[in-house]
Amino acid sequence: MAWPIIVAWIHYIGIMLLLASLLGEHLLLKPELTAAQAGTIQRLDIVYGASAAIVLVTGIWRMFLEKGASYYNHQIAFHILVGIFVIVALLSIYPTVIFLRWRPDSVAGRGQQLAQAQFKKIQMIVRLEMTLLLLAPLFATWMAHGSF
Repeated sequence: MAWPIIVAWIHYIGIMLLLASLLGEHLLLKPELTAAQAGTIQRLDIVYGASAAIVLVTGIWRMFLEKGASYYNHQIAFHILVGIFVIVALLSIYPTVIFLRWRPDSVAGRGQQLAQAQFKKIQMIVRLEMTLLLLAPLFATWMAHGSF
């Protein structure tokens, strides 16, 4: 049975893309952005969203291909992991909306200038997302092993 291996591989690639795109956003984000930098952040955010969808879909798929839903539903670590994923998804809404609003300026070749408070808010959200995502492997490992 190759499907569980292929789905797990796609899941891991999705996780790596998710983290890499979020780190890229963090590294590029600054109060004043050129059109190219703003466009790159927008593309990274698209990769971030797409990779999050891949992680979600393959994670659900793995649940059914591997140990079964009943195994995971009885694991507190599974519920914490899902909670982390939901919190990160909700946190990502604000930066994504801001980045989407840049689209007309990006198409016109104009950069972006963020107010200091808005820059700090986006920066804090991205850092919080990265921190939460760094906790996810702890709960995934705990879930896979069944208990502490």
